[in-house]
Amino acid sequence: MSEDGKRLYEGLFLVDSAFANKEPEAAVELCKGVLEKHGATVIRSELWGESRLAYEVRKNKRGAYILTAFRADTMKMGEIELECRLTERILRYLFQNREGIPMEKWFRRYEPAQRPPRRDDGVEVGEVVETEEAAAT
Repeated sequence: MSEDGKRLYEGLFLVDSAFANKEPEAAVELCKGVLEKHGATVIRSELWGESRLAYEVRKNKRGAYILTAFRADTMKMGEIELECRLTERILRYLFQNREGIPMEKWFRRYEPAQRPPRRDDGVEVGEVVETEEAAAT
């Protein structure tokens, strides 16, 4: 917990993809605005992109994800959740207490994994490929 009594939280917002595609900065600012309205301090916020949803959420088949890191008073989290429920463009939200976990670690887990380079025939560079001739001996 910081000196001002606020805890570090991870917030994942699912927003209307049509809105996020037209105005990506406005979608991020919408989520930041909800948090800041209730005294939270947004440290980092980024738009991941759009994906197809497993089931319809408020008649939407697609949604865009926004990941945020913020500090907020624990007593204000109920108000933040209520604001998210009342905001039409925010389809779903999830808040997780991340106090004590380095932010770089939990933001990095969502980055796509780096794949090793491949040759033209699809084999990874440095990979041992067993041929039929070598297998016969």
